Amino acid sequence: MRKEEFLLILSSSLSGLIMGSNSIIISLYLLSLGLSALEIGELLSLGVLVGSFVSLILSFLGDLYGRKKFAIISRLISTVSFFFLFLGIPIAYIFSLTWGAGGLLFSLLAEKSSNLDKALGLRQSLTILFSVVGSLLPIFLEYRGILFLDVLINLVALSLLLPITEKFKGSKKLKIGSIKVVSKFSTEAIIGLGAGLVIPLMSLWFYLKFGVTGPEMSPVFALSELTLAFSSYGSVLLAERLGRVKTIVYTHSMAIVLLFLLPLSPDFLIASLIFVVRNVLMNMTSPVFESFLLRLIPEEERGRANGIVNFMESIPRAIGPSIGGYFFNEGNLILPFFITGFLYSFATILFFIWFKREEHL
Repeated sequence: MRKEEFLLILSSSLSGLIMGSNSIIISLYLLSLGLSALEIGELLSLGVLVGSFVSLILSFLGDLYGRKKFAIISRLISTVSFFFLFLGIPIAYIFSLTWGAGGLLFSLLAEKSSNLDKALGLRQSLTILFSVVGSLLPIFLEYRGILFLDVLINLVALSLLLPITEKFKGSKKLKIGSIKVVSKFSTEAIIGLGAGLVIPLMSLWFYLKFGVTGPEMSPVFALSELTLAFSSYGSVLLAERLGRVKTIVYTHSMAIVLLFLLPLSPDFLIASLIFVVRNVLMNMTSPVFESFLLRLIPEEERGRANGIVNFMESIPRAIGPSIGGYFFNEGNLILPFFITGFLYSFATILFFIWFKREEHL
């Protein structure tokens, strides 16, 4: 593996530390600041909305003028946001989700990698392994301590981008010739809406449903990420046998069945087991999906095409937490999961219909 390819993979995967810890603490930290479940849902929605707009803008600018500099800007925005969140300013959260920057890092990795599928698989596995470590942090650190650590992690990730030399200097054109292909990925908008209803609020759901605290949830979230780390790289090998489209459809279908069962769990142990397995099945094909998308898009359009797909997924996802937060606030801890399950099912069927002929790519 080339040095720059490794640096890109490491820089990108360090975000797993932040995701792993924040998936547990953000809702609870905002709760400790005096926000209600409804207000937490609304703030999470706003964060996704603002983050998706910023990422989309940066992805277009990256295709026009080069991707490295805007990936760095993205990290800087996120770093400052986490610092103000650490200071106890809840609204700062809305700028913390820009480290993805609409796929700029994936576009850079596609330029540097000789085997994109395996590079993305390794990146995903490392991200999740870091996420496992992040999931364990609430056992040892208080919420504000974790947020300060998020600042330091972002700075390290940013420093790893500095030595990268980018060959692509920008297309200077805003035309998207692959718009027909990109529009088919509108299935991600349906997935985003469903995911937004429950995924950002899972730690809050466990607390409301079973009365468990952050440290008690931490091992469950860590196990969920650990199993996902190994299965993510395995999904690349599975796709070589079944094909990318079938791999995505089969694993998602099994995950949807478990999603319907999760809110009916009688106790914390059974809910935890279902949560772990469902998370693996639903998310293990991320590197397969990213590779599939990048192969369908010309190099000069990859940043903005990826940004548009992420934007289509993010906008409905931004609406989801407000809806989920409303139901949770009303004491309904089941219906959001059922709505999500039906949305996932519809999106998976559409994905198979629209892309089954692209299986050879």
